[in-house]
Amino acid sequence: MDNLSEPIAFDATLRQAAIRSSVETTFSIKREDLMKKILVGKGGSSILFIVDASGSMGVEELMKSTKNLVLGLLNDAYQKRERVGMLVFRGTQAKMVLPFTNSVTSAKNHLKNIKTGGKTPLSLAVKKAVEEILLERKKYPKNENIILFFTDGRANISINNKDPFEEALHYGERLVQLKCKIFIIDTDPTWISYPYAKELATKISAKYYKLKDILSGDIRELIYT
Repeated sequence: MDNLSEPIAFDATLRQAAIRSSVETTFSIKREDLMKKILVGKGGSSILFIVDASGSMGVEELMKSTKNLVLGLLNDAYQKRERVGMLVFRGTQAKMVLPFTNSVTSAKNHLKNIKTGGKTPLSLAVKKAVEEILLERKKYPKNENIILFFTDGRANISINNKDPFEEALHYGERLVQLKCKIFIIDTDPTWISYPYAKELATKISAKYYKLKDILSGDIRELIYT
């Protein structure tokens, strides 16, 4: 074992020392007895919240609710091998307001002040989600990628001057190819049943829920069943 900073397998080291010491007068542990611990990579989960912070009704309450969900997951994320990130989209931006982390402290610092209002760049959010998932996979290739997408599905701004919703579906195809586990949470607070969020869920092979159903249950029970 050349690098003493590497983790030591104590049980294997003691066995090795015992075998060598059996032909000597006293028991001792020497450098040549040190056995390196082989770390077997066990995958956890990388959970990405994508939240519409545009000028839709109830956006402030939505932000409060999703922040609580994020912090709730992070309370024991380390033990459960989870990393949580949050992407917010509004106006002409889709931004990672919380880079993937397992730290409640980090999340509280990042999520203090999130601006809301403006147009709804849905396609930009989907495109940014693809980029962030690919980056996370490079760091944690064994992790399952889970996406919780909070939106009413109504897009009104595009990247390439195309139909905003169709453009979002186009980028959504890449998420399908990445085989992420996706949940669309319909945030529409009105009595009108708009089809956009449900259609988005169908097109990107996601499970569809209404926001009230998510907030009333156990988030882990939802994403791991």
